[in-house]
Amino acid sequence: MSAAAWGFPPPPPPEDVPKTFTLKNKQVALHNLSNPYEDDPDAIADGGALYTAHCLFCHGDLLDGNGLFGKSFFPPPADFTRRDSILSRPQAYTFWRIMKGGKGLPEKYEPWNSAMPAWEEALSANDVWKIITYIYQTTRQRRAKPGQQAPPSMKRGKQIYLEKCANCHGEKGKGDGPSADYFMPQPRNLTKGHIKIRSTPFGKIPTDADLFDTITNGMQGTTMPGWKHLPENDRKSLVIYVKSLSRKFAKFEKNGKTHKTVRINAAPTLSRESVARGKKMFMVHCSGCHGVEGRGDGATTQRIVDYSSSAIWPRNLRQPWTFRGGSSRNDIFKTLRTGLSTTAMPKFSTRVFNDEQIWDVVNFVSTLSAAAEPKPQTHIHAKKIAGKISDDRAASVWKNVQANYIPLGGQLQTKPKSYFPTVQSLTVQAVHDGEEIALHIHWDDPSLDPALKAFAAVAESPPPPLPDDTMRRTDEPSEPVVPEYPDAIAVQFPVNLDTPRKPYFLNGDADHPVNLWRWTTATNEAEEMNANGLENWRAQKDSAVRAKGNFRFGKYSLILKRALTGDDEDIQFQIGRPIPIAFNVWDGYHGETGNKKSISSWFTLLLDE
Repeated sequence: MSAAAWGFPPPPPPEDVPKTFTLKNKQVALHNLSNPYEDDPDAIADGGALYTAHCLFCHGDLLDGNGLFGKSFFPPPADFTRRDSILSRPQAYTFWRIMKGGKGLPEKYEPWNSAMPAWEEALSANDVWKIITYIYQTTRQRRAKPGQQAPPSMKRGKQIYLEKCANCHGEKGKGDGPSADYFMPQPRNLTKGHIKIRSTPFGKIPTDADLFDTITNGMQGTTMPGWKHLPENDRKSLVIYVKSLSRKFAKFEKNGKTHKTVRINAAPTLSRESVARGKKMFMVHCSGCHGVEGRGDGATTQRIVDYSSSAIWPRNLRQPWTFRGGSSRNDIFKTLRTGLSTTAMPKFSTRVFNDEQIWDVVNFVSTLSAAAEPKPQTHIHAKKIAGKISDDRAASVWKNVQANYIPLGGQLQTKPKSYFPTVQSLTVQAVHDGEEIALHIHWDDPSLDPALKAFAAVAESPPPPLPDDTMRRTDEPSEPVVPEYPDAIAVQFPVNLDTPRKPYFLNGDADHPVNLWRWTTATNEAEEMNANGLENWRAQKDSAVRAKGNFRFGKYSLILKRALTGDDEDIQFQIGRPIPIAFNVWDGYHGETGNKKSISSWFTLLLDE
């Protein structure tokens, strides 16, 4: 969704750019600034490493604004490949914007509320100039019209690999590039000859077409982008060179072997009977990892993966837009037949499962959610209802209320940062009765904090009913993992609605405090807090917010209620008046606490008449 759709103005034109700005307590004149590295080829490599460490998660590997958090914040990250981007301005302009961030826009362009950090404290002037050199030079290369394509070759493939791929995968393809430590999952070790998405059976090397498709499409939900903008012969050259990094391909050809690929017959008609059979299959063979409702909360999951390593959590089947290999029925069939090499996802062998059984599982999985990611709306409407508001999440009142999808991104402004947050979205509903407002919030989290069991009934995915021939007995049941920190969520509002400017979306600022309702699994209660920024939080002595949360098969549900009016440091709800609202979420199992959390931009809450 465009920035304009969210009510944000375009970047300031040249006439609104300040002639001077304050940088580390010194006044700097923009017209005196020039890039000392503009013609330095070594600065491009240095700038690329700095860009990866600090900019890639929002602006993306391809500089197009499609990083991991490209759809999480509004206004969205800048797309440097656009003709009207900041690259159409002098480099001194870009230096100013990087140093001062979203909060440094001129007064007339507030409320800024951009997720773009101010980098003046974290990066030196030389670092910023190197990043600018990398961005400008790389974008110019991308915009250049390709000349006549030479035939695919090893030489060309190596050249492109060292330019585009080695920063992550390493010069020798071992997945140990200078940027590798910033990623999870880490870049593929190409010397092993395996890739996750293939048309060949589990553990077998991929075909040339598999490699070409992976290079072209990238890996959804990771930092591996698609390179479809590269000329076709360049991508074919990359295939040649990538194959040279592993001895398996040469050995395969020397032995005269041929690929056996998975055959996908035409998908049968989707039927209730097939879905019912697929559900039974799923419960026996898949729920151990993916959980009974597909949210990755299976009973055996914690024995397989751990966030302290780079292991991959089982996919949340309720979010098919995150599937690495695609979410069509054919894509899911291929994933089941081939498995995912180097992960805990096995193949469903033709010797054990026939095609009809696989299609049954595919059909069941395809019913778990919509295929496309929901689109966020700018306004959250609190419906006016008659009578008291129930705090039962299953009450009929919540069945007829608009559900609003809220994307979340990691907090990247200050350390400790959250590069790979578990909770990447939530859904919120709102109602009021003229005296009280209630929010019903739910979000997926594959790891329950067992502390909540002391305060609420929870439902966890049980061990799957294993087939008789694989049944194993044990006298030592596995102990639940107890996280160091609780799971938590905070809903954020401005304290004062009468000021012309809303607070900064990251928990306010010195002059514009926010009111927060923070709930945790440690107590199943909410406390009211006030904040003037990420570091300055203080709890109120008494809380008027009532909370009731529970957990069911990988999903937290929480109802928060409070009177429309509150104390002086509280948000005062007014019917018909736009009220900014934002969210913070912590996953304790993932070690999230304090500033390490998921965050949202401001949305607008409206209490309907």
